[in-house]
Amino acid sequence: MTRSMTGYGQGRWEANGCALLVEVRSVNGRFFKLVTHLPNEFGPAEREFDRQIRQRVKRGTVDLYVKLELSGARAARPVNRDALASYVRQLREAGDELGVEIGIGGAALAALPGVLEAEEVSDDEVEGLCEKAGSTVEAALDELDRMRLAEGANLREELLAHCAAVEALAATVEAGHADTQSRYAERLTERVNRLLQSTDIVVTPQDLAREIAIYAERSSVAEEIARLRSHVQQFQAALDKDEPVGRRLEFLAQEMHREVNTMGSKVADVGLSEQIVNLHGEVDKIREQVANIE
Repeated sequence: MTRSMTGYGQGRWEANGCALLVEVRSVNGRFFKLVTHLPNEFGPAEREFDRQIRQRVKRGTVDLYVKLELSGARAARPVNRDALASYVRQLREAGDELGVEIGIGGAALAALPGVLEAEEVSDDEVEGLCEKAGSTVEAALDELDRMRLAEGANLREELLAHCAAVEALAATVEAGHADTQSRYAERLTERVNRLLQSTDIVVTPQDLAREIAIYAERSSVAEEIARLRSHVQQFQAALDKDEPVGRRLEFLAQEMHREVNTMGSKVADVGLSEQIVNLHGEVDKIREQVANIE
């Protein structure tokens, strides 16, 4: 199934005065890249988190956020009385030296570094929390995958619509190009007859046929249209594969672009040029959208 590289997932676990909140965010990226934002306690589990995410995400930039929050009585951070007393003493001494009265508010004191100590989590508890964090990461990845699949399904429908438009425009160019060659033969014959009507020069039908054949060969877009159709068919088939296909789709879209460029350099007819401009537009939309697919 087609997956988008963009998604968001969240997981939460809470027990015994501890709460774990996990967020996984993914955006477009040419290769896989993981950026972790973890509390110090979860440093030993970082490699396992990396393994979990790599199994589920093959391409794109992923941000993993793990937050540990304490609730209830554990949320009340103990006061470092020695640090608090030292701050108060220094502030009073500074006020006496400067001859000013320094007001000391409780909120301001509590905000000073080291006054409120962080609640420590025991080593045994950290091990259990790392296990819970692993299952919570999986829950977040499940939600992330659902979002990526939903967006991928929308992208697939849009890309198939653009592929159908490319095929229709290619058929229009193919049919119009045959008419262009017939019109060129008529114009060439008329021009040669007009230019040579007052001279003794004779141009045989074979000479005209040779010139028309040279023009037809130089301006033919049959090969480009055949390759374009092949690329579109491969593109459509890739969209049905249950594996990461974004890189392959990008390659095929680039090849479509190359074929349309070549067609544009060969076609001189104004009407056909307009259709090729439309082809460019559809292929550019394809190239833009495949950048979102894993």
